[in-house]
Formats: sequence, C-alpha cells, structure tokens
Amino acid sequence: MEPKLFYTRKLPHRQPAEETFFVTYRLAGFLPIAVINSLKENYIQVKNHPDNQSPERKDVLRQEYFDAFENELEKNLNEPHWLKDDTIAKIVMDSLLFNDSKKYTLWCACVMSNHVHILISTFQDSPLLSKLLQDHKKFTAVQSNKTLGRSGQFWAEESFDTIIRDNNHFLHVVHYIINNPVKAGMAKKWRDWKWTYIHSDMQEDFLLLPKKT
Repeated sequence: MEPKLFYTRKLPHRQPAEETFFVTYRLAGFLPIAVINSLKENYIQVKNHPDNQSPERKDVLRQEYFDAFENELEKNLNEPHWLKDDTIAKIVMDSLLFNDSKKYTLWCACVMSNHVHILISTFQDSPLLSKLLQDHKKFTAVQSNKTLGRSGQFWAEESFDTIIRDNNHFLHVVHYIINNPVKAGMAKKWRDWKWTYIHSDMQEDFLLLPKKT
C-alpha cells in the first residue's frame, strides 16, 4: 500500500516525498482554542469561495492564514515560553541537526520562545514529513519535560507546513525565519539570536548572506 500523502486534521496538508517545506510548530496550550477555531473557520470560508479556486489564489490565502497564526504567536504573552530556556532550546535544535543529511537537509531553523520555524528538504526515501515531525516532537517533548520536571503535552499536535514553490520563495522564507527574532524584538540582528541556524552551504549555493562567525 502506498503511503498517504494527503491528510487533514486541523490544518490542510500536502506532503509528497522529495520536497522542500517551510514548517512552523508551537508549544501546546499557547494559543486559546477560540483563536485557533476562529482563524481556521475564516480560512475555510474564504478558501471555499468560488473566486478563490485558482492555485495562485490558494497560495495567497494559505500565506495569509499562516501570517494570522504567526501574528497571534508573536503578540500572545500567555505562558508557556519554555523554549526561552537555553537547555530546552538546545534539545530542540540538537534534535533537528541530528537527522540533518540523514533523513532530510536542514537549510534553516529558528527556535523562538514559544514556537519553531524550520526549512527542510526531504529525500526520496525520507519518511513522510508528518512522521519526521512526530518523531522529533516525541523525543524533544520527553527530554524537555524531564528537564523541566513536568509531565503532560509539550507540543501542540498540529503544525503548519507549506511547500516551497521556487528559489524566490525559498529565499523569502530564509529571510523570514532568520529575522523572526528581530521582528519580535528579541535581537537587533539575526546573527545575535543564539538559536538561529543556517546551513553551511547556504552562501555558496544561494548567494544569500555571509556565514556566521
């Protein structure tokens, strides 16, 4: 039986093999259910309108949906902010880097106080993105809860992922990820944020930015 490439839980997903994905996932309980449901219902209503059925329009709506989630994450000051703890942030980043070049290529990542952004390319024989995220979340949740001396759900079940369309989209996402701490007022320059990662080949392959020193 072929693996399932499409599934729906709270957000729409398309997860083919050998693709590049921009993924955002967050801590459990950070956004109120009412906010999540409102964003979701608005997205579904607008997406289903007859005027919004072209691929280009769907891309725009999905980006707007993501931006709305991101804005809520940045402005919401409720707990938890467990990822502020350097030990927890290191657990998350180390886990992402552990499978780099083994199960995917990690091009860029940023661990914020309540959510994480990653840009990865899967291989032909990689597990589905949903499986990669499930394993990563499970491992980091166990290790983080042990460090924090707590139990219970650590990550929200749902994540937000979108497929990178072309090089311009790729570069836009990299700039977005690395500047997230700057936009949130947590750093003056992207290099100042300890938990930002860019692949060592980035400058050579994409002529993007000077390498971190």
